[in-house]
Amino acid sequence: MRAQFPYRLHTQKLFCRRCRRVMPHGLFAKEPYSTYGGMAPHIPLLCRCDECGTTFVGFSQEFAIGQSNNGTDYTKIYGKNRIIPGNWLYFKNTVKPGIVKSYFQTEDKEVFLVSYDGGAPEKVERPKTLIRNEEAPDGYRLVPAQTAQVLIGDNVYHAIRDQFGVAVGLVSDGGKDKLAILLDDNSLLFITIPLSKQNVPNATLSEYVRQKLAQLFPEDYNRVQVTVGQGIVYLEGIVRSLAVKKALCACVNNMPRVRGCVDFMRVQMETYISDERLESSIWRLLDAPAFKIFDYSAEVRNSRANVRLSCFDFNFPKDLENRIADLPGLQDLSLTINPIPEKHSDIQVTCRVIEKELAQNTRLAGTMIRLTYFNNKYVMEGRVSNSFQKQWALINAVKMVRTASIENRLRVC
Repeated sequence: MRAQFPYRLHTQKLFCRRCRRVMPHGLFAKEPYSTYGGMAPHIPLLCRCDECGTTFVGFSQEFAIGQSNNGTDYTKIYGKNRIIPGNWLYFKNTVKPGIVKSYFQTEDKEVFLVSYDGGAPEKVERPKTLIRNEEAPDGYRLVPAQTAQVLIGDNVYHAIRDQFGVAVGLVSDGGKDKLAILLDDNSLLFITIPLSKQNVPNATLSEYVRQKLAQLFPEDYNRVQVTVGQGIVYLEGIVRSLAVKKALCACVNNMPRVRGCVDFMRVQMETYISDERLESSIWRLLDAPAFKIFDYSAEVRNSRANVRLSCFDFNFPKDLENRIADLPGLQDLSLTINPIPEKHSDIQVTCRVIEKELAQNTRLAGTMIRLTYFNNKYVMEGRVSNSFQKQWALINAVKMVRTASIENRLRVC
């Protein structure tokens, strides 16, 4: 399975069932994802112990990877965190956390107005505390109360034991799923996850998934093999198109009680289609006037496409991914769309006028030219038939916008 996950994203300390202790693990993915700012859900990750090589599969939504922990699920602990109004705040040896409505300091005290369960704010006074180092600036998960919400990598506080720690894994022990926590005293704690969050028995989940796929994908179901383990669904087989492949994965990921889907399916290749032809087809889709996009690129290697583009937020190309996925012979697709707010709307209107004039120019017959203003400059994109048309389009655009600051990205094809 390791060969299916070639890209190492980063290293994290996790519990290894073979070593029986917390060890550094590499987190591997099928694509070179960035962990900066978090990851989209349902991305399978192969976790491999650097010591013994033992592997297990997790999913991006189960990890606290590169994301801010701000939100109602994370609580700040008095004496451990800097506090501002709006934070959830927990005082040790109390029953539950509350929301800070206001906060101020005197010479020797900190005074909070805290609301519990939406009730009237209560005044809480504590001795003034100087916090020099915040180990978890965004707060902690409170266990055992929040065991079901804890992500792997979360900082946690065990209210009963009065100990801090970090979540290092999800394990199956004696037929029950448990959360593994490494406490600050280096002891390991295993807390049973609530029954409603326990993994469904493999046979039960397998039968449910098979029935759903047979119902929703009658033409493709017999080509797909379904394997289930610990709430994870593995799909193998050969399907008609990349669009069908993506639809099957999306369907499984949206089923209740499914942790995630690992896709080992391949697209049927009736006739070989070269990377060059696939890439050319994708470029033609991107150039289509129906899609109001810019700053776009496409690359195909081994029948796998990597497409990046930008668009103004109100022009999001909703159907583009399906259109690309329907291309015969395409095995996989990574599509990154960067929606940005529109600026300089008057300039964009001018760009549309210039595009129309260029399209009507007889010397530019057979071309598809797009002009956009972003990053404080004009950019020409699209395709022309020869280098003369490329230069002619630039000269005419310069005359119309009255500036030479135009980046010419026109492709000759």
